[in-house]
Amino acid sequence: MSYCHTAFRAVPPELVEELLSALTRECFVGGLEAYELSDGTYSIDAGENDIRAIYENENAKIKFLCRSKRDVGFYEKKLRSFAINHGVKINT
Repeated sequence: MSYCHTAFRAVPPELVEELLSALTRECFVGGLEAYELSDGTYSIDAGENDIRAIYENENAKIKFLCRSKRDVGFYEKKLRSFAINHGVKINT
């Protein structure tokens, strides 16, 4: 698994699921909402299991993890576009 370089920052814990659900609906075909899995990651890609989100409470940051290194560039574009459209602060 490979981390994306783009991370959403300054995200309060109470907004994590709402923000990730908006990402799911807008960026993944058939996506309705994000949900937390038993390992603490979030399923965000409508069940494809190609990318997951991880919330770092101590840094108020959402990081993204891809199953395949070759998919990182593809998801980076989606994450950046979503962040720009929604005014989300990012790290790259």
